[in-house]
Amino acid sequence: MTRTVGLAAIGAVVFGVAFALLVWILWNLPFNFKIGSVAVAMVIGIAGIPIGEFVRRAGKYKLDKRLRIVAALTVLAAWIVGQVVANFLNLPIQLFTNIVAVIGLGIGVYIAMNRVRP
Repeated sequence: MTRTVGLAAIGAVVFGVAFALLVWILWNLPFNFKIGSVAVAMVIGIAGIPIGEFVRRAGKYKLDKRLRIVAALTVLAAWIVGQVVANFLNLPIQLFTNIVAVIGLGIGVYIAMNRVRP
């Protein structure tokens, strides 16, 4: 389990940086703020799929309920790392903290947890 948590932490950093770069690309497209917020929510929501798969593979496909918590925390950590990296890319923090983005985060956590369900 320790190995899985360590790999999940590394994965959270990698997914967080990729998330921030993808949001930066979407933000520089000619969208207005509302569409940009929905795009951020969709990206973090869909990110639950590869993160859940990553945690499942890191856990060697074991049927353990604790892996669901690891997957949820990995999505949350990727979201936080994404905010930090986005701050360096001069993106507005409101992209990550509005209600639409938080709903996307909840969807991403739900999807990641269901990818590793026993």
